[in-house]
Amino acid sequence: MFKSGIYIKATITTLAACILMACGGENNHSNAEEKNTTSHTYKTATHSYTILMPKNGAQVGKTVFDISIKDDTNTAVHSVTPSMTPTMTMGEAMGGHSHSTPATGCTETDIDGNSECTVYFLMASKMANGNEMGTWDLSFSLPEAEGVVNYSPEVLMNSNVKAQLKGGANDQIPTMTNTEARTYYIFNNGITQTGETNSVELFLATKESMMSFPTLIEGAELNAGLTLDDIEVKVSTDNSNWIVATSAGQGIWTAAEISALSSTLFIALAVNGEIKTTDGDMAGTDNSSTQISLTTSAM
Repeated sequence: MFKSGIYIKATITTLAACILMACGGENNHSNAEEKNTTSHTYKTATHSYTILMPKNGAQVGKTVFDISIKDDTNTAVHSVTPSMTPTMTMGEAMGGHSHSTPATGCTETDIDGNSECTVYFLMASKMANGNEMGTWDLSFSLPEAEGVVNYSPEVLMNSNVKAQLKGGANDQIPTMTNTEARTYYIFNNGITQTGETNSVELFLATKESMMSFPTLIEGAELNAGLTLDDIEVKVSTDNSNWIVATSAGQGIWTAAEISALSSTLFIALAVNGEIKTTDGDMAGTDNSSTQISLTTSAM
């Protein structure tokens, strides 16, 4: 179900580790079984869900799960859109709280009952030293159908595929005690090389709360009365000459004909005319863009 292409692996400045609240139902399979199989089938009273783990496993950044849904007569369920809710429960050493992560959800099932569900994981299940961070849970359900299934993938480290920028004094979100600068997350979906130029696909989302990470789409209304009337995403190879990216919908932004691409790609974001920065302070020379460090390996 996936289209192939030539990509350059990308690494991004590391995000500060955490946020978030999660908890989701029980998984009928042990952790050992999860690691040793590529697909997992879960059942409700009326449906079965077969979830296929991606070839390279679930990783920080974009992960697409193929799912296949059948009813209790083993007939494919087509033309419905499953719901997917990602949640992470942090380990006790990390505070035990829960959080969600950006996701674009699931496609409508085809004639064979197949759907693709896309999630952008903000963090791994374990740190590089092996210490547990927490447990991810993906809950799946169907509209007007009883029952929810819960799938707990182990999410692998891939800390070099995301970056972030911050809102300023007029772009804050409420917290339990006060407010904080809104965070904008930028995920690198891949660099495509065509001849001597390149194009990049980015996914952008923002944070409303520990459990809400809406995609960045013009016209969307966020909390605190912020409506996304004007979004500008730009990329540059030298942090000086910029190429404006084009929205492809669902939080996807693409920029093409990038020449002289070497080891770094800079990304800048403005929302409703306000430049987002690395620290939430007023935009200046040193804080008005983030960057992706690129390798030359093809994948």
